[in-house]
This record gives sequence, C-alpha cells and structure tokens, in this order.
Amino acid sequence: MYIMKRYHAHGKLLIAGEYLVLKGAKALAIPLNQGQTLSVETSSESGLQWRAETLNGLWFEAKYDNNLNLLKSTDHEKAEALQRMLQKSVEQNPSIQSQLTNSSVTTVLEFDPSWGWGSSSTLLHLLEQWLGIDPYKLMDQTIGGSGYDIACAGANSPIFYQRTANRAPQIMPTHFNPPFIKQMGIVYLNKKQNSSTQVKSFLAAALSHKKLVEKISKISQKFTTTKDINAFISLMQQHEAIIAKATGLTPIQEQLFSDFNGAIKSLGAWGGDFALFLSEEEFKTNKKWFESKGYLVVMPLEEVIVSKDTSE
Repeated sequence: MYIMKRYHAHGKLLIAGEYLVLKGAKALAIPLNQGQTLSVETSSESGLQWRAETLNGLWFEAKYDNNLNLLKSTDHEKAEALQRMLQKSVEQNPSIQSQLTNSSVTTVLEFDPSWGWGSSSTLLHLLEQWLGIDPYKLMDQTIGGSGYDIACAGANSPIFYQRTANRAPQIMPTHFNPPFIKQMGIVYLNKKQNSSTQVKSFLAAALSHKKLVEKISKISQKFTTTKDINAFISLMQQHEAIIAKATGLTPIQEQLFSDFNGAIKSLGAWGGDFALFLSEEEFKTNKKWFESKGYLVVMPLEEVIVSKDTSE
C-alpha cells in the first residue's frame, strides 16, 4: 500500500441565516480550523475499504465490493449512508468507478462528531476533490440542505452564501472581525441536533417568508460591519426573534439561559449543537457562568475560526 492522495475540508459555523437560507436569504458562515481529511491508498484487495476515524480512534469501518455492494461494516447505518453517496457519485460520473476499486480510504474527523461542525458536508467536499463530482447535486440527492456548509468546507475566510431556486450557489468572501471578538464565544448545548430532520420539517411548511428573508439578509450584512457591541447584541436578538417567527420555535436563550446578561443565538438548527454568546463581560467570566450551569464545552470564537480578517 502507498498513499496516493490526501485532501482536507473545513468545518463550519452558520453565524446568521439558519432556516431562511433555505428560502434564499443571504447567510453569513465561517469556516473552522478543524475539519476532516481523506487519504486514498491503492490496495491489493478488490473492492473499496473504508475506515473513518475521529481523534479518539475508530468511528466506523466498511468494506464494499467492486459494485459498491456493502459486504461488512461496524456501523450499518453509517455504512449505508456512505454507500448511497458513493453510488450517487458514480451515477453523476460513471468513469470514477475505477477509482473506487482496489482502494483503501481513511477519513479523520478533527472534531467531536456530536458537535455538528459538518461531518457530512466536509465529506461531500472531500468527495468533490477526490472524484470531481458536483457536491451540491450530491447533497440534494442524499442529505439535503442549503449547501452553505459545503461552501465553507472549501473556503479560507468568512463567506456570504445565498442559494435561490434554480440558481447556482452565490458564494462571496467577506470580513468578520468585530472589535469585541475576544468577548464572543460558543457553547455546546450538550445535544446533537439532526439538521436534516429540521430542514425537512421547515421546508414542509409551505409558508411565504419573503419579508423575513429580506430582514435576515440585512442582518447578515450588518453582522460584518457593526463595530458597537450593544448594537451587535441587538442584532443577535432581532435575528432570534425573526427565526422564531419563521419556525414557531422558542429561542434558545428563552429556553435555557433567560438570566444571561447579554445575547445568545443558535448556530444552525435550533435545539442543539452550539450557540453563540456575547456580552459586555469578559469571555472567561461568561465561560465560568456556563460551566456553573453544566455546559462544559465553551470556546472563544476567534480560536475555532479558520482565519479572522484584520482589516478595518
């Protein structure tokens, strides 16, 4: 065996635009310095061997024959989801079938899989790099979603992302470096949220969100230019109120942290994964506050994002 190729994709955080990005809103997203790698080796065995690892060791393992039939796995559900992605990739481009035989693939997820930082979207971008397929088309055929996370996987700076019906994704690099970024943090809500289920539920509600889409698009833009901490806190609160109206869900601050002296907004599907927080207090003060309530994964925002722009 020898390593033929190695690829990397960035994880993601959706700072603004959750849910309504599915209706055409301009979203603000930030790539993370932790993501996923994929390494491909030739193998003396026929078929495709796939080993998925996290930083803590084996995640799951699977073996497929030359026609991508699943022969064995340590996690049938994950192996079947991967099988569907690979089969749809071959449907897009039958010539890649040869790349999926006599090969051994190892992926390494650089963050906890329960964090919701993009284990699926990073894989789609890795398959794009390796096999040359259209990751957005593959997403539509498998996990669903807006695709902002795929755009983040290949980005090296914050982006605006917009995708409207029958149009290719619009990806625009932007700046995000508010003067109070050292006071901004993210907290894990101790629960993995199934974003695919949330997406399907939101799209199933055939409601018009045109005015709300316009409001969220403006807030996404303002997030990148606002220099005053209290103005930013107000924007976070406005954003949560708009999404609550669009989804009928209760904002996370109202649910869990009503006594927090500042603003907390969800990052992605509501009800789990991470939330963004900001107050006039120092980060370490707020970190202790969350820890006292049993939320032990609390990180400075500037330490997890792939880069922060330093221009004014």
